[in-house]
Amino acid sequence: MAKFATFKYGSGILYGTATSIDEVNPDRGPSPGGNRFIMKGVGFDPRQWDDLFDGVSLDTVLWTDLSSGSGSVSTGAFHLQLDTGATPGSVAGIESKTIWGNVQGEIRINLPRIAQYPSDVVQLVALSLYVSATEYAIAYIELTPSVLQLRCEVYRNGALADELIVPLPWTTGVTMLKILRFGSDVYFYANGSLAYRSVRFSSTTAKFRIFSTNGSTSYSLAGIRVEWFYFRPFVVFQNQPVHDTVIVSDTRCRGIVPASRDVKHTEGAYQGLVDVSMIANGDYTKSNAYEYYFVEQFRVINSAQAQSKLSFINDPQLFTPEGEQKGLGGGE
Repeated sequence: MAKFATFKYGSGILYGTATSIDEVNPDRGPSPGGNRFIMKGVGFDPRQWDDLFDGVSLDTVLWTDLSSGSGSVSTGAFHLQLDTGATPGSVAGIESKTIWGNVQGEIRINLPRIAQYPSDVVQLVALSLYVSATEYAIAYIELTPSVLQLRCEVYRNGALADELIVPLPWTTGVTMLKILRFGSDVYFYANGSLAYRSVRFSSTTAKFRIFSTNGSTSYSLAGIRVEWFYFRPFVVFQNQPVHDTVIVSDTRCRGIVPASRDVKHTEGAYQGLVDVSMIANGDYTKSNAYEYYFVEQFRVINSAQAQSKLSFINDPQLFTPEGEQKGLGGGE
């Protein structure tokens, strides 16, 4: 069987083997997570949406050119280049022709050195999961008259529903931005780390947009290169996504089990069976495929997967000699 089919359907989007899960190994582990898993199945590695932007022109099977004003996009040896020109209100950008429900998309950007700051705020480059003009999630590198910073925002019904309150200071050079949406939860990642999470996004199908805009200024944004767009498949344990799932092949993936969460979203506080989902060439959920259990022992965890925890209940590593007061030991 081929990895994925190469025929076109409808609007020109390529379709391949539908995703399914055969096995999750191991099928149980501690509630704080952190243990490694391997998953077997099929349809884990779709490539039809990836683009290195190295063709002589924009791939119109995958993208629509959104440029307006003096804005323009080009592709080739330097990948996707965004150029707004100097006309105020200009946009240089593209929009995917594919629409997704649950999805994770990543771009790698090469930002030029800032030679001159604008008189007003501009968006150097943005990655947006776009439902409509009133419903979208966006991560963008913002250039103000004095600083360069990362902002993440979620809009619902035309109003700002969530935002990164304290924008993160940023630098030029290579940057990776990624947006993951599962249900109404949306996660923003920058250079591999979680920058922000919102639970207020729309679950309606959406498209990806990549663009630059100079807003109300005559500042020309040029030399901004987007080196790739990758569709990133991912695994979900009980609504906890593994954003950095490693896709070994179309039939195998691996990663680190995230911490369980109880109904109050406390990490490592749930014990029991959970569903496991794979978001790749379609969505597939295997019911009760993994079991979390509690471990009562001394545990120190320094990991993004869970909060740091200490437990002294039935601790096999700390002993009090018989006849002594409770403590770390009697001593001489």
